[in-house]
Amino acid sequence: MAKFWLIQRGSFEKEGGKYLIGTDRIVALHYMGSSEFEWGAIPKVYRRLMYHLPEYEIFPTGIYTPEKEELMVFCKKMCSAEIVQSIRQFIKKPYHLKEYSELEKVPRAKKEDTSYDRRRSNFWWCIDIESYGDWMAFLQPQEEQFLTAIRNDYQDWWLAKSPKKREEEYQKSLHW
Repeated sequence: MAKFWLIQRGSFEKEGGKYLIGTDRIVALHYMGSSEFEWGAIPKVYRRLMYHLPEYEIFPTGIYTPEKEELMVFCKKMCSAEIVQSIRQFIKKPYHLKEYSELEKVPRAKKEDTSYDRRRSNFWWCIDIESYGDWMAFLQPQEEQFLTAIRNDYQDWWLAKSPKKREEEYQKSLHW
């Protein structure tokens, strides 16, 4: 079973933009406090994901919030069973990650909870450089917004680069 180490938290913006991240974004990434998240990791991970985007799909996890919103995972099809099972294991028995993810709170944290222990995130991005890394998770109500943003990034940003430039950027993204 895969064990994750680097999971970036984030939140969907109330007023969605056109792209997943950046200035016209739909997701605000939370400050994580560790250099692994701060020193160019996100752009590199996003390049790896864009390079392999045709292999990605959305998969249900069978994990629900108290309001019956299902946690969905966006990942490579060939890794989906292992990733979903690993997320289920993590939520069932959380283990230490580099930084706190809030992913384990999905089945128990209610939307209206304003206590200290509430869940502030509704987007998670595993940035591990492993075969099971580069997945994203979000709650089902954001699925269409998420897909639109990913497609916009792919069309407007990634495919706008030459094939040679995409390959160069992908190769550079394989190492930190």
